[in-house]
Amino acid sequence: MLSPTLRTLALECASEFIGTFVLVFLGTAGIAAAAFTTPGSVDLALEQVAIGWGVAATLATIVGSPGSGAHLNPAVTLAIAISPHTRSGFQTCKIPAYMLFQLLGATIAGLAVYLVFGSAIARYEARLGLTRGTGSSSLSAVAFGASFPHPQLVYAPGEEGSSFWSKSDVSVVGAVFLEALGTMLFVLVQRVIRQPQQETGVAAFTNSTAGAQDINEMPPSRMPVTPLAPLYVGATLAALTMVMTPFTQACLNPARDFGPRVVAAIAGWGTVALPGERPDSCWVYFVGPMVGAAVGSLLFDFAIHPGLQTRDEAAAAWMRHQQMEGEAILEQLEKSQTLLSMTAGGGFESLTTRGLHHSDFRDSPTPHNYRLSSPGHLHTYAA
Repeated sequence: MLSPTLRTLALECASEFIGTFVLVFLGTAGIAAAAFTTPGSVDLALEQVAIGWGVAATLATIVGSPGSGAHLNPAVTLAIAISPHTRSGFQTCKIPAYMLFQLLGATIAGLAVYLVFGSAIARYEARLGLTRGTGSSSLSAVAFGASFPHPQLVYAPGEEGSSFWSKSDVSVVGAVFLEALGTMLFVLVQRVIRQPQQETGVAAFTNSTAGAQDINEMPPSRMPVTPLAPLYVGATLAALTMVMTPFTQACLNPARDFGPRVVAAIAGWGTVALPGERPDSCWVYFVGPMVGAAVGSLLFDFAIHPGLQTRDEAAAAWMRHQQMEGEAILEQLEKSQTLLSMTAGGGFESLTTRGLHHSDFRDSPTPHNYRLSSPGHLHTYAA
């Protein structure tokens, strides 16, 4: 029997495996459907691919959140592990385990995509005269790994027989920068939506004074998030995919890139798939996302998180609000006593002779807007 700690880790790793499989299978299958089942040979199908990745990320986040927090990406795992606000709830020993099962999930997803689209890929290669394993066969491997720039912009012929782009249009430095920038934005959104909703009012005051555990110290897999978090994750990935696909295919995830590459290398693409067309730059889709994730996480920690209201601050604000309301009510009671004493001594007319008016007592400064009396009632009382 496994110990409780190992059993918990096993369940979390299983959640990462399943969630990453859902993400990579649906995302890469969307690319394969757009590339290999449409008549056009030069159609990036940006909208279809972006929506596919967005829906894939949404569903994968829903699937993976209950068990592990839905990292589904080694870069996201790194971002959570290095953050001073979340690392205390995420044990260091989990980092390699999470990353391993993310990679396994992505690899099995790549295999599933090949089994589904294998015949369509073969027909696509026959139609374009591609020989699997040669440089131009990266066109038929487009769903199994990222390249820069997009292979269809490099190898597919344009209207005059020439390609749209050349490989030099996106340099290695440019590819690393774009991958880092995209992952930074993605992780920044992830950290914001993973930020727990702060308690207010009595709950915040009670938990604060009771010395409850700081909510920022809760394990990432148990952190409460907005119910719309999966949609936010999907929308962010869809937007980044729409923008970055022509340049780097918007990888943003080392597991999503490396896992399917292994499948493609075994399936006949060889070195075109692994290490890739540019062997000297096969590290781009690992270094770029990892660096971007670290920057995005630290940017949240030191630029956004300090402005968030802590539990103690929420409790103090609630107490100040209650004190202000209490003082306003006491002030109104004093005014009502003054009104009663004045009217008892000389009626409504005595108010005007003393320089006072009923409107001084009618409207309350509190949010409750107490109304002690109306002019008509004052006249009746004075009579």
